[in-house]
Amino acid sequence: MHRLSSMVITILMIASAGLTSANDRGINTTQNTSDSSHESILLTPEQASAYLIRLIEQEKVWREHGYAEKHWLQRLVDQYNQPFDSVMNSLLKFPFDIIELQPAYIVKHDTLPLKWLDQSMFFVDTIPLEKDPFITKKTIILRTIDPKTKLDSLILQDSISHPDTLAAMYAQKIAELRNMVDSLAQTTDTIIEVFIDQDYLNSKNIQIHNIRNQEIEPPLLLPGSGLSVSFLPDSSHVVFSESNRVIMANQESPFYIVPGPNMPDSLHQAIDILVNYTYQRDSILIHIHDLEGNRTPFWLSAGEDDLYRYWVRNQENDSITVWIGNPAKYELTLSLEDDIFVERLEKKTVDDIPITVAEPSRSLMRVVPLNEIPVFWDRSLSSSLSLNQNYLDNWARGGDNSISGMLDVTAGAVYHNRESNTRWTNSGRLRYGTIWTEEHGSRTSSDIIELNSQFNKRAADKLDFSAVFFMKTQVAKGYKYPNDSVPISKFLNPGAMTVGVGIEYKPIEKTLINFSALSYRNTFVLDTASIRQTTHGIEVGKRSRQEMGGQLVVRNEMNISESLRMNNRVRLFSNYLRKPQNVDVDWELSLEQQINWYFTIRFNFHLIYNDDVRFTKMDAAGNPILLPDGSEKKVPRPQINQFLGLTVSLRL
Repeated sequence: MHRLSSMVITILMIASAGLTSANDRGINTTQNTSDSSHESILLTPEQASAYLIRLIEQEKVWREHGYAEKHWLQRLVDQYNQPFDSVMNSLLKFPFDIIELQPAYIVKHDTLPLKWLDQSMFFVDTIPLEKDPFITKKTIILRTIDPKTKLDSLILQDSISHPDTLAAMYAQKIAELRNMVDSLAQTTDTIIEVFIDQDYLNSKNIQIHNIRNQEIEPPLLLPGSGLSVSFLPDSSHVVFSESNRVIMANQESPFYIVPGPNMPDSLHQAIDILVNYTYQRDSILIHIHDLEGNRTPFWLSAGEDDLYRYWVRNQENDSITVWIGNPAKYELTLSLEDDIFVERLEKKTVDDIPITVAEPSRSLMRVVPLNEIPVFWDRSLSSSLSLNQNYLDNWARGGDNSISGMLDVTAGAVYHNRESNTRWTNSGRLRYGTIWTEEHGSRTSSDIIELNSQFNKRAADKLDFSAVFFMKTQVAKGYKYPNDSVPISKFLNPGAMTVGVGIEYKPIEKTLINFSALSYRNTFVLDTASIRQTTHGIEVGKRSRQEMGGQLVVRNEMNISESLRMNNRVRLFSNYLRKPQNVDVDWELSLEQQINWYFTIRFNFHLIYNDDVRFTKMDAAGNPILLPDGSEKKVPRPQINQFLGLTVSLRL
């Protein structure tokens, strides 16, 4: 609350520069006599509330990350306008029985203009057109007449009607008829046709609709839209209508449309629950002061059974214990400590005061240190069983019932001689996982055996000389499913052994960095008759691949939270003699979330990348890509194994 008050005062002082007129806003300003360049702002509670409301409503003055401050300012204004007690009383006294519900329909209309092309064709006229969507075609037809034939016909008709003057009028007729020849040589006829400019309408993405058998083709609305279509009486617009069934409240109710028939009862129940919860949760902070000005905070809440001890002191620093309780929200209980007897001192005359002086015996005793019994060996055993199950019955999307599990057992023995500053660490690990389905039966999902042995000799603080031995293989046969008849791996086929010497550095607790600058790694397949060694990076005709290089191992354990633990291990190896830039990676990460004393949720992620182990490259159709010699093209790829399940852990 103090932070909010200081923030409000700061905002008021900064925003005061934007007030156009103090008199217009009802603000009294007085000049500070000590500093004429500053003015003090005096606000009444009503003026402060009005100012904050105007500030909250101005969206452009707030940044996106200022929502929290804006929210608290709004709550401050709301609390000033009406306290929570008034809101609570108003809501609890609201007459919910006056809300009467009845079904009704709300119809919404939307109109669009139309452009008619003829009596039955139209389109929605919502896109502006630069020209008329019609093309006018004018056709002129010419009919040619033989002038000589027409002239002979006219002379023949005239000689028949006037035979006596034929010779005299022949010359005059020739002159008159010569002028008629040009006009009678041809006759014209004009045909005007009007077409719809379909290409222009298509360029504007305009759809033409037809009315056939009282139906619009194609329809203006998609099927299932829930809208109806009609035309205005003058057919200038089309009307889209949507009718929604709602539940409407009566005029006396403050609501117009309610979400459902149970709204009054649900609203009443929600208000009762929220008011009671807010009343119980809301609290008041008070401070108890002593004579020296020290303050002790105390919260008044809806009621607690616990009592708190408070020491009451007087001027002489004498104190007694007072227990303070909070039986109700606005009540305090004060109780004096039991078995307290108050007695005032008084002066009495004494004739003789006996004083006894005793000389203590002071001598030093010889301290003999105990011989520590050395404990050189420290043994440990931890095991975890992770389970995962999936059951399907009449599942429309398909699937298969499955049960999967993984057993992870780790044993360790550490020899530590503090006098010689030597440490010999040995550990073995077995991780085996399987999955069972109705279709495929039981299949192996994870199979690893690891043996580690490391000898350290202290060289300096956090730095040791070290020699390491590491071996890795598997237990059962492995198959490349769905082919489960020909195994591709088994016990010691393949196997990998690494020996190296170097240094180990421990920068922080539970973090070790071991670098073996001189390391030898041997990867072998003993039974090449049944196991193809090329699958594991060994050349044809050989049983092993020997490498000389350097190895870097980083191990780390971390408690991310009180119940979440992470184990991380990264093993890197570089062959000095062949492609040293291609580093082999063996990374394993596990996360364990503790649920209770017995169960944890475990996530295990294992990534292996070996440049010598190659896989067939497929094309887009899923077929192997062949080289010019007809063999399959193979490339290195990361190998990933991931498991998530409920785990039962046991540590000894």
